[in-house]
Amino acid sequence: MSSDRTQPVIRVSGVTKAYRLYNSKADRAAELFLPFGRKRHHLHYALRDFSFEVAKGESIGIIGRNGSGKSTLLKIIAGVLTATSGEVSLHGRVASLLELGAGFNPEMTGRENVYFQGALLGLGSREMEKRVAEILEFADIGEFIEQPVKTYSSGMFVRLAFAVSIHVDPEVLIVDEALAVGDVRFQKKCVDWMKRFQQRGGTILFVSHDIFTVKAFCNRLVLIDEGKLEAIGDPDTVANRYYQIMFPKASPSTTAAGDEVQEIRQELAEMPELQDEDDGHWFEPDMSDGQRQWGGGAASIARLRVGGVRAPNLFAWQDSILFDVVVRWNRGEVRRLCAEYHVQPRLLVGFRLENTKGFVLTNFTNATQADNGFDLLASGVSECRVRCRIAPLKLAAGNYFFTPGLAVGTVDHLHPVMEYTNLVHLHCDTSRQVLGQMQLDYEIAFSATAAGAEAGAAIATAS
Repeated sequence: MSSDRTQPVIRVSGVTKAYRLYNSKADRAAELFLPFGRKRHHLHYALRDFSFEVAKGESIGIIGRNGSGKSTLLKIIAGVLTATSGEVSLHGRVASLLELGAGFNPEMTGRENVYFQGALLGLGSREMEKRVAEILEFADIGEFIEQPVKTYSSGMFVRLAFAVSIHVDPEVLIVDEALAVGDVRFQKKCVDWMKRFQQRGGTILFVSHDIFTVKAFCNRLVLIDEGKLEAIGDPDTVANRYYQIMFPKASPSTTAAGDEVQEIRQELAEMPELQDEDDGHWFEPDMSDGQRQWGGGAASIARLRVGGVRAPNLFAWQDSILFDVVVRWNRGEVRRLCAEYHVQPRLLVGFRLENTKGFVLTNFTNATQADNGFDLLASGVSECRVRCRIAPLKLAAGNYFFTPGLAVGTVDHLHPVMEYTNLVHLHCDTSRQVLGQMQLDYEIAFSATAAGAEAGAAIATAS
């Protein structure tokens, strides 16, 4: 996907959005009628001096905590809100899907609103007439298209709004959590259309709390925190920074002191090497990159080794992968966390497998009904060893990433504690032909039906 960064499609320069907040209606009235008196308000900054650029053909994901300013930014870019200061420049027709049914007249029917929305986007009735059939087919709300919009469910709102937005030939599409509404089939239809839009060189701004979706879908991520640009760039790096904000590290008083850390390192250095003859080559991933991990001080992986590979980072179709993990935890911090989040003090260890595009192929964990984890507050215990063996993966040739993670609780109610994003990089080298990403163990059988046998006999008799 080519991008001409010399001529950005969207340029946001020093945008600030401030709101006046009053303690009471009386203060608001007093300031209105006594403009030269003392100020009765204080300013809340939804955005502060925000700047970034989007090149043609880019898909930008915007992430952040609730209330961080994501929706405010999109509304300013779309022209729904006016910035307090700063500038926004856009090039090309923009279609925005922000709030459900924004711009719809609730008293008008769905069909009437289709034409109304087209007029707002600069298309005449004749032009919209050519597109109505495609819009109604995509929205797929049936006879409700002739009913007043005020009778629609939220899902029907977004189906019709999305259908209108994408059928007015936009060059820039702005989407704010719209795909979180509607059934699974409609969400799949929207994602498929957005992928085709990407391939045609369209530009997308996409706000979502589904980090895996934005990582897989977007070229870059923008992280907003408290109205400020916290990070922008590679999806993995920015997503990891988001998790670090969401799950800050524990205070120094709850983590290991310097002497204890040195003691732990010494113990790890003295651990015996694994000598399993049938487990192939073992290697130890580099865990020193703090930018690729997030979590507090309740529990952490002290050591991780990967076995079953042919050489460092290399495995084949028929190889089983093994993980040997040493987990340590702070009993006091575990006790505090369990009390705060009302979870059981049981350790859950999981792994996520992704390809190079960020698509999650699978997750697996010990969090099952039969085995709900290791008791972290068992008498005198602050360390355990976890062995995990994965049967032959039968993946297509290529690069893959395992993300190990720790949680506390049970399968029904857990709290994430630590994650090491894309810590284990493995390359699958196989001569097998795989259509897709992985090969399944399957069986296909044929048998003639009774009707088919009678038809065959009749053909034989006729000839």
